[in-house]
Amino acid sequence: MPPIQVQFRRFTSLNTTIRLRDGQISARLSDMLEGAPEKVLHAIAHILLAKLYKKEIDSRENLRYKRFASSTAVTREIERIRAARGNKRFVGPAGRYYHLEEVFDTLNSRFFGGLLGRPALTWSECLAKRSLGHYDAAHNTIVVSRVFDRPSSPRYAIEYLLYHEMLHLKHPVRMRGLRRSIHPPEFKAEEELFPQLKEALAFIRRL
Repeated sequence: MPPIQVQFRRFTSLNTTIRLRDGQISARLSDMLEGAPEKVLHAIAHILLAKLYKKEIDSRENLRYKRFASSTAVTREIERIRAARGNKRFVGPAGRYYHLEEVFDTLNSRFFGGLLGRPALTWSECLAKRSLGHYDAAHNTIVVSRVFDRPSSPRYAIEYLLYHEMLHLKHPVRMRGLRRSIHPPEFKAEEELFPQLKEALAFIRRL
């Protein structure tokens, strides 16, 4: 049995890592887990060691950890910690060709009756092609990839991307049992109302 070192670190979520190096096991857990019940810590230890040694994870231990991680108290604490510790770089809404605040206000009036509160809006720092856009609830910020801020990008593509993230504002993530429901049926139904949905998705696929 190799020696084991366990550290609680100031992560911004319930991150856990484990590795075996130079004959020693090193495990790092989010400090949000430091006060977890002993059975939950036992479940985490089981899951990490099973992953390290490529063994089957006991379904009961996995369920115990998921129930803890998806509880209302824990999810609220995660959002609080993310808001306090997260490092959100804000480039701003003004691009060379498109201004995100102008696009947001147009969509808000057109689809939401002007009732959505405008979050912080920013272009990404780089020309990201994997993450084209996302809504960060902890910082109340919508980020859009700068790859769209060019003359060859049709306005309907940017409008659809921003419209999708605005739907996340209207339909926050909810828990359905132990699963996070990111795109519930009402979200998908409203997404279908975007007039140029097919054209926008086709353009995004070409990217």
